[in-house]
Amino acid sequence: MVIVPAYLPPVSFFKKIINLKTLHLSRSTNYQKQTYRNRCIISTPNGMHNLIIPIKHNQNNKSYTKTEIYNQLNWQKNHWKAIKSAYNSSPFFEYYLDDFYHFYKKEYKLLYNFNYDIFLQILKCVELNISVRETNKIVDYKELKKILDPKKERENYKNYSQVFIKKNGFQSDLSIIDLIFNLGPRTNEYLNSI
Repeated sequence: MVIVPAYLPPVSFFKKIINLKTLHLSRSTNYQKQTYRNRCIISTPNGMHNLIIPIKHNQNNKSYTKTEIYNQLNWQKNHWKAIKSAYNSSPFFEYYLDDFYHFYKKEYKLLYNFNYDIFLQILKCVELNISVRETNKIVDYKELKKILDPKKERENYKNYSQVFIKKNGFQSDLSIIDLIFNLGPRTNEYLNSI
């Protein structure tokens, strides 16, 4: 399968790749706005919340691998604050804290590089033994749109314990960090069961 790395992708993204032996990440795609390339959805006391990585938009080159992050907005500090606020009381936040915190301290220039690095870390946390290779192959854009479009109809997966489930009800298909921080080592088992 050929896909592109996304920012803390939703559970449905990992459902698509869980049984793969090898995953190819395309370096030959264009950046597209309004996708999971620069956004993720987390659960907060007020419901679902989008975390959006700001992008420099005055670029002539639309290549995803050359898309620059607009770091002047201090987005990393804001995202980490939101993640910590949302998941600090989850059962496994402290266990995985060090696996993610450093991504919000190191400044990345390129979106692709940030997403690639954090994606590899997620694979380790979820214990997915997938060989990841970069490729220049073109992806199937129709399939990619189904996976990376945050406006698509959300998948309804079986419930698991969430921090704000009593207030918001179960919120399905959030960022993979929702699963990781709430289920911890059982994340892989959950993904295999849906």
